[in-house]
Amino acid sequence: MIEKGDNMILYIRALGFTEFDTKDKAEGMVAETIKDPTEKFVWESESGILNVEYYKSYGDDFGLMVRGSIEENKALNVHALLPYAQGRFLTNTHEVDVIKLNRQDVYHGFCEEIKSGTPISFFVQNLVEYKMAEKHDHIYVNGIHLVVYCTEGTVILPIEKDDTDLLLEKEEEMIREELLEQARKGDEEAMTILDEEATEATEILQERLQNEDILTVLEGFFVPVGDHDDIYSLLGDIEDIGVFHNNNTNEEIFRLKIRCMSISLDVFINSKDMIGYPTLGMRFKGSGWVHGKIEFDFDKKL
Repeated sequence: MIEKGDNMILYIRALGFTEFDTKDKAEGMVAETIKDPTEKFVWESESGILNVEYYKSYGDDFGLMVRGSIEENKALNVHALLPYAQGRFLTNTHEVDVIKLNRQDVYHGFCEEIKSGTPISFFVQNLVEYKMAEKHDHIYVNGIHLVVYCTEGTVILPIEKDDTDLLLEKEEEMIREELLEQARKGDEEAMTILDEEATEATEILQERLQNEDILTVLEGFFVPVGDHDDIYSLLGDIEDIGVFHNNNTNEEIFRLKIRCMSISLDVFINSKDMIGYPTLGMRFKGSGWVHGKIEFDFDKKL
């Protein structure tokens, strides 16, 4: 049985399961996933408990995952029913910190995107690989594949830019990237410049918001909301659109490539939860649960 108080199943609707987003209704999907999984993984915890993950595909690179543990009487104790998908875009980072939360088998990752310095927190998707990495003293991380499961979203107009705007934006990104790299190495002058730029940007933003709408002032954002570090509100450009159907429910879902804060994200959303139809060049605003698959390189040493 799924644990009581499990709100994580709300996000399976992003993959076309709108009729199964309550605990009672989801039990059937749990049974189906366990009975006929596409993949299955087992690992033993430090305390000797056998933990299991069952993956069942319901479309191209997406489906459901059941996490649980095997009791002493060999009965399966189900901890959670989760959405899963394969992210296409690698977010570069220097390091990743992972912490275990109070809930069983729930781990959060924390990192900083290299180019923009944007801090990112996420639900760790590939727990089995992480457990393998824990057994090594030093493991190289190639980056993070990020996926966002949105329960609501809106298509909105872009901010118009000419060639000069785009050129200046590119130059500013390169300068900021260099400053961030120097600051990470301990350059105090670079740190001061970044602090001053952040203060100036905040002052300009506050002044403009007195007379302008936030969607015309901010081109994009990617910020956590509420009490959960891995639930984000995001706004970014739509750069790619995929339309898929759930093999079980036949519900239509969108997979969008969203670019915001120099980060490329795969966003999954049920077409029922989308206001407007996604179009290249438009922007997407929504909120959702961020999952990250950490790309470990077990052959490369630090």
